[in-house]
Formats: sequence, C-alpha cells, structure tokens
Amino acid sequence: MKSVTVREAQHNLAKILKEVEDGETVEILRRKAPVARLIPAPSLTATRTEWAGHGERLIAIRETPPIQVIDETLDDLRGRR
Repeated sequence: MKSVTVREAQHNLAKILKEVEDGETVEILRRKAPVARLIPAPSLTATRTEWAGHGERLIAIRETPPIQVIDETLDDLRGRR
C-alpha cells in the first residue's frame, strides 16, 4: 500500500487516482497519521466483458425472422378495414 501526504494528494490527485484505478490502495497521511484510504471501486475490478462466443451470439441475432413491414403491421392492427 502506498502512502502520500495531504499536500501530495492535492497536487497529484489525477496521478493518484490513476494508480487507484490500476488496483493500488493509497493511504493519505496528515502529520504522519492516516486520515483516509483510497481503494479501487468494486465495479472497476469486476470481471470484464466475455467475448468468447460473441460471434455465435451475433449470428443467432442475425438469423431472427425479418421485421414485418409497417404497412402489414398497421393492417393487422386496423383489422384490414
């Protein structure tokens, strides 16, 4: 775990946040005493998108029946008056 002073955190916040995004835990110190701890958010460490089988899913989507023409749908809703 990395420790930084309050002043260092103020001046380098973007850099520190990048380190936290990369999985590092950062402790913020005031007069050598810990006052805060930055940890990665759970959503950032969650599993990434699984691309295995993605091609097969796309093929299944594309093989769905074609969309009915809007005129035919309207005729069905109107009861073919």
